[in-house]
Amino acid sequence: MSWMKTSKLISFRLPLAVCLLTSGLLYCFSFLIEHSFEKISIQHNVSELNSVIDSIERELVYYSPDENRDEFIQNLLLILTGHHRLFVYVIDDTGKIVYRTRGPNLAFAKTQIDFDAIIKNHSTAIWNQDKASYRVAASSVVIENGKKYTTIAAVGRDLYIEFIHRLHDGLGLLIGIACILALIGSFISIYFTQKPINRLIKKIEKINLKSLNYRIPTSLVPIKYVSLVKAFNHMLNRMEDVFQRQRNFTADIAHEMRTPITNLTTQTQIVLSNARSTNEYREILYSNLEEYEKMSQMISDMLFLAQADNRQLVPNLIDIDLHNMITMMCEYFEPLADEKNIVFNLEGNCSHIQGDKMMLGRAISNILSNAIRYTPENQIITITLSQVSEKRIRIIIANPGKKIDSKHLPHLFDRFYRVDESRHRNGNDSSGTGIGLAIVKSIVETHKGSIYAESDEQSTRFIISLPATI
Repeated sequence: MSWMKTSKLISFRLPLAVCLLTSGLLYCFSFLIEHSFEKISIQHNVSELNSVIDSIERELVYYSPDENRDEFIQNLLLILTGHHRLFVYVIDDTGKIVYRTRGPNLAFAKTQIDFDAIIKNHSTAIWNQDKASYRVAASSVVIENGKKYTTIAAVGRDLYIEFIHRLHDGLGLLIGIACILALIGSFISIYFTQKPINRLIKKIEKINLKSLNYRIPTSLVPIKYVSLVKAFNHMLNRMEDVFQRQRNFTADIAHEMRTPITNLTTQTQIVLSNARSTNEYREILYSNLEEYEKMSQMISDMLFLAQADNRQLVPNLIDIDLHNMITMMCEYFEPLADEKNIVFNLEGNCSHIQGDKMMLGRAISNILSNAIRYTPENQIITITLSQVSEKRIRIIIANPGKKIDSKHLPHLFDRFYRVDESRHRNGNDSSGTGIGLAIVKSIVETHKGSIYAESDEQSTRFIISLPATI
């Protein structure tokens, strides 16, 4: 259900985000358009006003009210030809109107606008009159006879303002339509995108412990999701393997615990069935003690493996001479090897390493005891030490015997795994329960090393690689 809720939430939020992003981008775009057009329009108006004023000033230089007034007026008409909605007001220093166009009375503008500042700064100003808006410019010129003339020019802004309003409304409508289309397009896109995902989610929700063997067909999803489905199927493979190993482990530990418990129960029932002598009771108790020790060792090993699984094993690092340590271990196992007339042969040498002597001793001890168990009589177990590199050493423990099929080699370090179930366990070493090699692997990996097995007709070899320092 949480998947579906998340899917619905995404289906709502994503189109909204796309809509907001689209509207934001279009708004910025429309703002730039309006701003650019306004800037260009202002530049055009200012340029037009300045051009007209400059032309009028040139005519004023040669103007004489008594001699060429008509010519002056005609020239002004020619100057203003082609300028739409442009108005001119020319006055002399006495305030007499020299020339004015039809339209707004620009004399009123003098009471509302500081023309002195406009003339001084060569700027323009906005003048609003009778619901109309104008951009106004002005200049003063003094001719040779000392007479001063002031020119006021104004251009109408109504068409420009109306165009800006229509442009603004049009862009606003465009933004609204684009947002609606983006929203609809996003919903449609998400629907078709989520459809295969929803099918996949329904398939995943049906998977439980009883159906871990089910694999999702890649044909159910588009090609862009094939890698996701393959990764999920690989995860199911790993999960199925873990659960299968867990089930096998539970069954094996129950079987291993049942044997000593059955022995204890049977022996106790036999003892209680009749009166016994003190020596008989003592023998039964010794026998029970052996079973208790087996159970205690098994529980200790399981706790050790649990610590390894939870990465709680912390090696006590000291300097270790492997050659000397393995020599002492071979001497320890000599009595057990002598029973089958087996000889240890230690070859090669390597540098000292940093490690936990107790842990590494236990690991090598488990392999040696395993090697003795499966080595035929009158054979030689070879231990080879070598320096792979300056910071890496290798230990090879090889024992002759029956070849182990290659399909079993990757599982030798699994808990309670047996190559041949018909083999009977003997002795009290923990490796006889199928836990020993699992402990070896945990110890080696705790020391940041690796271990694997090889087997052929000549021998079975356990190869350990360890760093000289951790």
